[in-house]
Amino acid sequence: MDERFAPDARHALWTLVWFAVMAVGINSWSSWSQWEGYAIAAPLVTLIGAGGIVAVWVVPTRWRARLEHVAMAVALVTVIVAYAPSMLAQRFFNTDAAAFNQRAVVLLAHGHDPYRAVFHAANLALSNAPNYWTYLLNGGHVDQFSYPAGAFVLQLPLQLLGVTHLATNWLDLAAWLAASLLLYRLAPPSVNWLAPLLLLTSVFTFSFAHGGTDALFVPFLLMAAYHWDDFVRPSAMRWSRWLSPVALGIACSIKQTPWFAVPFFVLGIAHEARLEGVVVARSVVRYLGWVALPFTIVNLPFALWSPGAWWRGVTLPLREPLTPDGQGLVTLVMHGVVSTLHPAQLQLGAALAVVTLLIVVWRWYPAMKHAWLFALPLVLYLPSRSLSSYLVDFIPAAFIASLTTRPVVNPRPRDPRSAWLMLGVAVTSFGLIVNSFLGSPLSVRVDHVKVTRVGLRFTKLEVTLVNHTSAPIRPHVMVVVGSSHPVGFWDFVGNPGGVVLAPGMTERVWLRAPANAYTPARHENWLVEVTSASPAFLVTSPARQWRRGPTHSLSEERALASASTEPTTGEHVRG
Repeated sequence: MDERFAPDARHALWTLVWFAVMAVGINSWSSWSQWEGYAIAAPLVTLIGAGGIVAVWVVPTRWRARLEHVAMAVALVTVIVAYAPSMLAQRFFNTDAAAFNQRAVVLLAHGHDPYRAVFHAANLALSNAPNYWTYLLNGGHVDQFSYPAGAFVLQLPLQLLGVTHLATNWLDLAAWLAASLLLYRLAPPSVNWLAPLLLLTSVFTFSFAHGGTDALFVPFLLMAAYHWDDFVRPSAMRWSRWLSPVALGIACSIKQTPWFAVPFFVLGIAHEARLEGVVVARSVVRYLGWVALPFTIVNLPFALWSPGAWWRGVTLPLREPLTPDGQGLVTLVMHGVVSTLHPAQLQLGAALAVVTLLIVVWRWYPAMKHAWLFALPLVLYLPSRSLSSYLVDFIPAAFIASLTTRPVVNPRPRDPRSAWLMLGVAVTSFGLIVNSFLGSPLSVRVDHVKVTRVGLRFTKLEVTLVNHTSAPIRPHVMVVVGSSHPVGFWDFVGNPGGVVLAPGMTERVWLRAPANAYTPARHENWLVEVTSASPAFLVTSPARQWRRGPTHSLSEERALASASTEPTTGEHVRG
């Protein structure tokens, strides 16, 4: 049989890559109103994707590598063509993280310490900033820079070169393109199709082109995972031995997410040192030293500039009472499946889950060496902040780690006591997580809703709050509509400073809606969310369907609302 007609799995996988190119072209067809060039680009990309599918099955095997290079190049160009015009048309960021990064760069370029600044909506490129704030259980929101300094230091060259239009978004997209090229280059040729396929996956690229600042550390985490076990191999090339810890340190200097990977890398280095017969403690200290070096170089100037402000900013996500959010376990309470969440207990349970995974990696190291980076998102699914980015950020690096590290030969005997330790920690973790959803400290009932005359926006809300605890509670109220981010806390009518519920107290209160508090579309779900910082909890009302108003989309409602000034109407809500 002619070699070109000997199909294998690679034919099918590269067919999926070209199909993804074609799908991006098809999806871009409807975007011509943003940029007239889509009228040509969309059908052209679609045609190229369809042609690539055919080429996979007819090109001779000796030309396969060239066709794969072409496919990778086409994937890169496709992403740029699909996203660059819409990014140019944008005037505002879609996340507070991106807006904070850009503001921090501007402050630094003008000689100001970003960690000492208070970030106001007026100084940020955010349209309707309350739609994007990260809210706190105490009724406030994050208004200071809350990442390591690498998040904005690496963007400073763009600012100095005059790139100021949503520069954070462009840098993040460039970082993701670079990460994809790294994945293509570092992965074995038999699986390098992973790079264009992940590049064309919207869960990554759409986010990284629209304010997903995690993209900046992804290429460095990839390099940290590449042959990371070479660090303790005397025969490994020098650059290969130091690449992992230095790249990991740079990743940790950008955001806190890579911090969770550090204990697992260190545990792996300890295991590899034992297997190589070198001193474990010395290897671990050297690895941590190389991790700390770039982190210190990037952050030390700001730690010296204003030690307290830098420390408060870098540790803010770990110590401040942020409102629960994300696509992980907290979905149960955020969407009204259960009514109560005690974040502190859930955080402790999640921390013990991390310890459990560490014990699993230690005990079953030969199997877990290639799997722990895939498993890490499982424990990041548990905390009260479990955003989707935390669940997918490690996947590209996990592929590199699993594909480029050596298998374990002659493993050491397992310590039988570690299994019992793992079981004890896991059971404790499970108990804390379950208990974090039990014991409601407060109940909330929606009594009355007032909306504008045509029903496009909330104006007031009457709720009954009951304190079931023996301590006073200062509640803060938001409304969650569909998949939309809450637009801010509602004000208590007649009590601008809020109310305090005495132990056992029942209070019926009216609340005034914040600006842009749009009502749901008909049959869309919504609920009321009540938070408290002391005691710390989140309570939600049962989810209910909105049975009023037109059936058109939320974007259409907002367009109508911007052109109307309506009086209000009200209705009672029971059940």
